[in-house]
This record gives sequence, structure tokens and C-alpha cells, in this order.
Amino acid sequence: MKLVSYNPIWTNKNQVLNKYTYLSKNEDCDILIIGGGITGAILSYYLSFLGKKIVLVDKNIIGYGSTSASTSILQYEVDFDILELEKKIGIVNALKAYKANEAAVYEIERIIKTLKDKCDFTRRESLYFTQDKSKVQKFKEEYKIRRAADFDIEFLDKNTAKDKFSFPIEAAIYSKCGGAEIDPYRFAHELIKDSQSRGLIIYENTAILKYQHKNNKVILFTDKHKKITAQKVVVATGYQAKNLIKENIVKLNTSFTIATKPVNSFEGWYNRCIIRNDCTPYNYLRTTQDNRIIIGGEDIPINNPPQIIIQNKYQKLEQRLRQMFPNIDLEVEFKFHGLFGDTKDGLPYIGVHPKFKNFYFALGYGSNGILYSIIAGQIIRDMISEEKIHPDIHMYSFRR
Repeated sequence: MKLVSYNPIWTNKNQVLNKYTYLSKNEDCDILIIGGGITGAILSYYLSFLGKKIVLVDKNIIGYGSTSASTSILQYEVDFDILELEKKIGIVNALKAYKANEAAVYEIERIIKTLKDKCDFTRRESLYFTQDKSKVQKFKEEYKIRRAADFDIEFLDKNTAKDKFSFPIEAAIYSKCGGAEIDPYRFAHELIKDSQSRGLIIYENTAILKYQHKNNKVILFTDKHKKITAQKVVVATGYQAKNLIKENIVKLNTSFTIATKPVNSFEGWYNRCIIRNDCTPYNYLRTTQDNRIIIGGEDIPINNPPQIIIQNKYQKLEQRLRQMFPNIDLEVEFKFHGLFGDTKDGLPYIGVHPKFKNFYFALGYGSNGILYSIIAGQIIRDMISEEKIHPDIHMYSFRR
């Protein structure tokens, strides 16, 4: 299963920030975190405050998996509108899911303030729009629900939108809350570095091949014939966890992204806000602190697609970007695609699984993987410390 292909922007811009050794001896710990991407890094941050011995392992270089291909758009919105999500999980839970994501954005902002590297974290407003006249009423209804739930939003029609954006819009919800951008590769490394100050031990290029239970502990065996004995195991391996669980919990897709060289202006792009349309699959756009544009989407349910499809997807993204912003002089520098997944309700899987004793899962499937990892970090921290149970854990459970 190939997670990322071509030249992702984050690992090309930053190169290798830190290097860690592989596991060359047997290890014992209280908590083992499997997965050294942004999810594993976030889990290590939260769990490192528990005063336990924590080991983190990754089978590759830290941050070189799906994290390197993340657009890192942080938004309170999930893959489904509240109106759509209501049909799947009820209006109460739908609103809770949106509010939890909004809170996660501000939690990242809080964490960033404690770190030395601010990882290009930037608060952004966001635009969710349609170019379909038949959906104007639906957008108005969605706006009313969000407004009644105290989201700081504004409704834009085709006339109010044309003064702000250089592409046609029939209706839009413009959010002034719950949005941000970040460099995920730097964020992962900075969280791990911070967690090291509280005792975190890291091994990269260390693959876990199998495990067994013994005396209420988990013994895990690596590809280099070493073993790790742990009281608790946290799985933060993203889409590769599907091979462990062996259940149909996620639909895998290949998603495509291009990033430009720094541009001289953002004419026709109000406030450099995050942008998402309502197409299926939808497109999403953001900018970076060094004035690049990132656009992604064009998802297809194929792993390792042929070259003709890959190049066609990149061309479509570039064409769409030029159509939306005809007055911006742009040149594409990075093209990459990666494996991402969707769940039936757009929500992650967090917590315990009945088939895996002493295991905890943080599987941030969906478009808000980083925000879901924040929620997972808080939930799993509380579960392991046994201090409290998150009131909304049922929304993210395997048996929901």
C-alpha cells in the first residue's frame, strides 16, 4: 500500500528535520505508540504528560507517510453538511461533531503557543460555496442551522460574493471561526521534540510485524528481531490500521494535490481564506505563509493509479485553479498524491476495539485528520489515565 507519491511540498521544503535511531535492543514501556506521523506525534504530546514511560515507533522516517501529503487545512466542517450529517447521526450529535472540530482548532492554537517553532500556524476564515443554482435554498437552510448554533458565519449570494472572489458563486457560507492552516511535517517534529523533554523515546525505521499477549501485557516483535513489551498500545498508523483490524471501516481513495511557487498577489481571493466547493469529490484550497497556493481533490477509489490518470488529475487541478483566479500569475512547483480514506459518517474511529485487548486506536479518517487526532489525543489520554470518560466518545467508537 503506497501512501504518498511524487514530491510532497512539506518534506521537500523542510527536508529531514530530525533523525532518530532504529530499535536495536529489546524495550519495555508503559505505553507504545505505533505511527510517527502527525497523529502519533499528537498522541505522544498528550500522553507524555501522564508521567509514564512512552515509546513511539514508525516503520519509516518520522513524518514521511500521509503527513507529508496532508494539505493541513484545519476546519470545523466535516465531510458532510450538518443537514446531511443529521440524517446519519442525528442533529444533536451532528452539532457536537462540528463544535468538537471548532474546539480542536483552538486547542492547536493553544499548543502552538507553547512550542518554539510555530509551524506556520495561521488562523483563517473559510468559504464553502456552490455554483449550482438549484442548491441555493439548501445553503440557506444550512446557514440557518449553523447560525442558530452560534457559529460566526455570513451568508453570501451571487451579488455579495462577486465583490470578494474572482470566480462565480451562487451561494456560500463564509465562516469567521474554526479555521486555520499549519505545516504538518514541522508540527509533528515539534510535538515529538517537546514530548522528548518529558521522556518520550523515539525509534524510526522500526516496523512492528506481529504481537502477542502475555500476563496482561502486549509483546510486539519488530522487523529487526527485537521486541517491545508494553502495558498499553496506541495505534496511530492511519490507513494501514485497516490491515490489522480487518473490517470494512474505511473507504480508501487516492487524492491529488498541486502547490505553486510563491505568487505576487492574491487578487480575487478575499482574505486568503480557506476555500471548499460542494462538488463530489470536492476541491479545497489554501495558501501558505510563503505565499504559495495549494489545491487538492479529484479523489478516485483507486490505489496506485496509472500515469495517464495521474497526469490528467494534476492538469484538472491546475486548470481549475487558473479558472478561479485568472489574474494571479502562478506556476506549479509541487505535484503529489496520497492515499486517504472516508468513513460513512465522515467521523474518525477513536478508542478501544473489542478484539484487541490493551489496544487503543486513533484513526483520523476523513478530511479533518489533524483535528480528529487532537480529539483522539484527549480521549485516549483520559481513558489511559482513567480520570474521566469523554462525554461524546460514542460518536467515534467502532460500534457506533
